[in-house]
Amino acid sequence: MFIHNIVAILTRKRVVRLGIYTLGCLGIICFCTVLIGAYYISPIASSEEVVAITIVPGSSTTAIAKHLATNNLIRSPLVFKLVVRYRGIGTQLRAGNYQLSRDMSLTRILDELKKGQIEYNTFTVPEGFTAEAIAELWEESELGDTEAFQNAIKSKELLEQYLSEGISAEGYLFPNTYKFAKGSPAETVVKMMLAESDKRWTETLADEAEALGLTRHQVITLASIIQREAGTEKEIPRIAGVFHNRLKHNWRLQADPTVLYALGDPKRLLTRTDLKFESPYNTYLHKGLPPGPIGNPGMTSIIGALRPEKTSYFYFVAIEKGKHHFSETLDEHNRMIQQIRRRRAAIKKQ
Repeated sequence: MFIHNIVAILTRKRVVRLGIYTLGCLGIICFCTVLIGAYYISPIASSEEVVAITIVPGSSTTAIAKHLATNNLIRSPLVFKLVVRYRGIGTQLRAGNYQLSRDMSLTRILDELKKGQIEYNTFTVPEGFTAEAIAELWEESELGDTEAFQNAIKSKELLEQYLSEGISAEGYLFPNTYKFAKGSPAETVVKMMLAESDKRWTETLADEAEALGLTRHQVITLASIIQREAGTEKEIPRIAGVFHNRLKHNWRLQADPTVLYALGDPKRLLTRTDLKFESPYNTYLHKGLPPGPIGNPGMTSIIGALRPEKTSYFYFVAIEKGKHHFSETLDEHNRMIQQIRRRRAAIKKQ
């Protein structure tokens, strides 16, 4: 019994020593972990040198970590990702342009990325511009290159999301002013345009189109022609009325802008030879609407296509900038054309 008690006491002492030893080891490990963590989280240098970096929209935590490490702003991409996960802020890191310095700790950098230092660009799309013209404007505005924009409007994913099968983006890049983070790719802006077009096409407009026996695509196509024909917004309902009259009587629309579109929009007046150019878009040769829009119409032209003026006119001709003369008969129309030609000839002789 005495010996058994001694053994029990010695065993308890060993357990105590082992416990103390284990706790000591754990303490050392924790201490080392804290030191290592503090090292990786601490500023990479004491330099106050400012480093300009750009976090593009859609960047993953991994991409951001690599970008910061490449610019010598953090010590370890892995530690960056671990801290982001621990703090649960993976979805809170914002795109933008940042002015960071190497004397900033990892946690301070994260705080800056959470606050966001976003610089914005704006892009204004004029009414009636074709998709090609918008792509060129994108490059002229120094937002990206033409090819990137053209590729974006052909994106299968975007077209499937917003348009019916077989329909291109032409006509659905809604003219407006768009605001987006600096450095955003063309796809982001194209998506904004398509989404805006979708939002503007309300159930009310869809019902009005159905009442006219037209699809959305036909309305947008007609609106794009009206947009390019009209000199002023005031004339849009009347021009729409002329085209509706011609469609009802199964006449050719004979709209010059459709021929220009078929020819690639040359910067010149049309010739008689141009009017014979074979294309499904040439409304001098083919009856009805062309297969798709010839530009991207604004809301006024879309409304005009749906709510045309009730008129007996079948013809119109430009008499001066922004103004047309409307006629009920071909004879009246031809007389007006002759008057315009004589007037122009007289001006040239002066």
